[in-house]
Parts: sequence; C-alpha cells; structure tokens
Amino acid sequence: MVLKACDRLNSHSRTPMETLVQLDLHDKLIRFCDCYLLQGERLIKEDLWVCNGLILDGLDLFFREKRVADVRIELKGSVVTPGFIDIQVNGAYGVDFSNPCGNIREGCARIARKLAENGVTSFCPTIITSSKSTYDRIIPQFEHYQDSPDAARMLGLHLEGPFISKSRPGMHSTDHMLEFGPDPVQAITDTYGSNLGVIRIVTVAPELIGSKEAIEHLVSQGIIVSIGHTTADGDSLESAIKAGATFVTHLFNAMPLFHHRQSHLLDGLINQHPPIYTGIIADLAHVHPTALRMAETIAPGHVVLITDANTAYGLPDGLFTFGDKNIEVTNGL
Repeated sequence: MVLKACDRLNSHSRTPMETLVQLDLHDKLIRFCDCYLLQGERLIKEDLWVCNGLILDGLDLFFREKRVADVRIELKGSVVTPGFIDIQVNGAYGVDFSNPCGNIREGCARIARKLAENGVTSFCPTIITSSKSTYDRIIPQFEHYQDSPDAARMLGLHLEGPFISKSRPGMHSTDHMLEFGPDPVQAITDTYGSNLGVIRIVTVAPELIGSKEAIEHLVSQGIIVSIGHTTADGDSLESAIKAGATFVTHLFNAMPLFHHRQSHLLDGLINQHPPIYTGIIADLAHVHPTALRMAETIAPGHVVLITDANTAYGLPDGLFTFGDKNIEVTNGL
C-alpha cells in the first residue's frame, strides 16, 4: 500500500496519516519515504522504517534483508519528529475542561483524537481556578477515562489553581482563589478531594503562606508542582524548589515584569544548576521572540513549549466561554 502526502480531494477524503491510524498495522512494516528526520540538532534526509511502534535500521532492512515495506508513505520532503506533548490544554474544539456541564470524558476523547491529527501524542487536560463543587464534579470523570489507540494519550490532570495569586489572575476568577490556611494538607484534600491519583501537575503561587507544606505533600503523592500566577521573587522560588517544585507555568505570563532594581522570579531560575523546566507559550503573541531567547538562555534544554489552548482552539473566529468568562477570537487571536 502506498499513501502519498497530498491535499485532501474533498472534505470527506482522508489525509494519509488519518488513513494510517485506521489500519490494522500489527506486524506491518511501514516505510516513511522522502522525509527529514531530526537527529541531534540536525535534520537528515533519510527514510524511516517502523514496525510495531519500534524504529528499525533501514539500511539493514533494505540492503541486507531485502525487505519490502507493507505500507509505504510518500512524505514529499516533510519533517518527521517525535510526537508532541502538551501539558497545558484547557480545552479545544468547543470543549472546556473547567465546565462541569456536559460529558467531560466524551469531550476529552474528541479533543484527544483531534490533537493526534496535529502530531500531539499525549497531553494534560487543564482545569483553571474553579469552585470546590466544580472540582468535585469534574475530577472524578477523569478517573475512569480510557485512552484510544487512534488518539493522544491523557497523561493526567493539570490543576492550575486555585492556590494562586489574586494579583496575577490572568483569565482565572479571583472569586474562587484560595489560601492554604493553617492546615495546607487538609486544604488540598478539601479542594481536590481525597483521591489525587488522576492529578499529574498542580500550579501554585509559592508566596502563599503554607505553600512549603503544600508542595511537599503534593510531591509526596507523585504530583509535579509548578510555579505560576505568582508575584514570587527569587528567594520564594528557590524555597519552593527546595520543597520539591520542578516546573514553572507559562514563564513571563501572569507574573511581574522584570525590574533591574528588584528581586524577581528569574533570579531563582538563573541560580538553578541544572535548571528546572519552564513552560512557555511560544505563539509570539503571549511572548516576544526575545523572551523566548531569554528562556532558553536561562534554562538551556529545559524550555517546554505549551499551547495553553482553550475552548476556542480549532474553531473559526467568534464568541466563546472559557471558565466563567466570555472571550472573542478575531483573526485567530
């Protein structure tokens, strides 16, 4: 079978990759032809041979074993990369993960299939700051979610809030933001529930009183703690890192501007050797190209690109609801 990288003939026809995911490829030898592969920091023009999810030695197969591929895909100079991982997807295609109305699992499955069409192989559904009743209704729906072989894998939830700074809310509702209070561990249980198994990442503001105990508890449960929506300075960030935080949520957004006479979160990042990971929305609308270069300079090899996509992603311009706010998309922004 030969599939060619060409445009759809009509709205009902499939692209080669959409056709591929529908086939039974067990024990089938697949050859991606006329493509560029990422090897180290270079793009090399070379065919890619795959069988049962494993990359094989094409030279050995072609020249020594004289194998012929069961499926050959002509890519016409396209670049083949590992699948993308997006750890911050608030929603897409009309689905809002922070909206408890409707079938969340069905919406997640729809998003997962669409993400796979765009090269995303795994992702974290993200719930922004919400009421306790919303967490009570949404989180359990993901506990029994089952991945589909033709869709992106759900890695677990990213809970972005409610333990963040009211001074840096972004699109979050300050009405639902919380402090940790005298018993941070109990505050986490009261907010998210006692079963934290489906939670993968939690974003917190480290300047909140009790954050050290909260971070230590979350990390002890196997949860990644990320710093975001914060006014933290360098010292606060370093304290959070010592407590177990290992990530920063969308660097430069929802945090103070850098000032050369004041301590800043960037101070704490610069002092980390090796650096911790930092997420960034690299759409050139949320950050300037200079900020991207700064991020890579501060945390070389540890910058994680995210979409921070919301319910409007993948849809035409128009009016949408995200959390408890109305948003308008014009010219794709």
